[in-house]
Amino acid sequence: MFNKCIPPFLALFIVGCVSVDSIDSLIKKGNWVVVGERDGVRGLPSRSLTELDVLANAVGVEKVDIVSYENGYNSGIEKFCDVGNAYSIGLSGMQYFGVCSYKSDGLRFRMEWQRGFDHFQAGDRSF
Repeated sequence: MFNKCIPPFLALFIVGCVSVDSIDSLIKKGNWVVVGERDGVRGLPSRSLTELDVLANAVGVEKVDIVSYENGYNSGIEKFCDVGNAYSIGLSGMQYFGVCSYKSDGLRFRMEWQRGFDHFQAGDRSF
């Protein structure tokens, strides 16, 4: 019995030790794709070039790769805007900034998110 429990706990321990680069670290490495993807999967509006310049300058980087950022952002938005996730996103209390509205199922996403968010606000856990 004990031997069967060790692998799951070991896996959790290993996963817990994986480091996640900070945005400053990603910018220093020039990894603009991941910076954009992180913004997209969180459902945040795309950052402007001015906002990206401020972030880059704060860590001593002079050049922003806006094309890579936008490619990453678009990839992240594709993941975020999956209608199958909308209810859970709303239920978690996460705000929705309308980033999926241009998609063909953007209205459906918004409705599912709203349904989840309404349950979140009502404290309804009987779903």
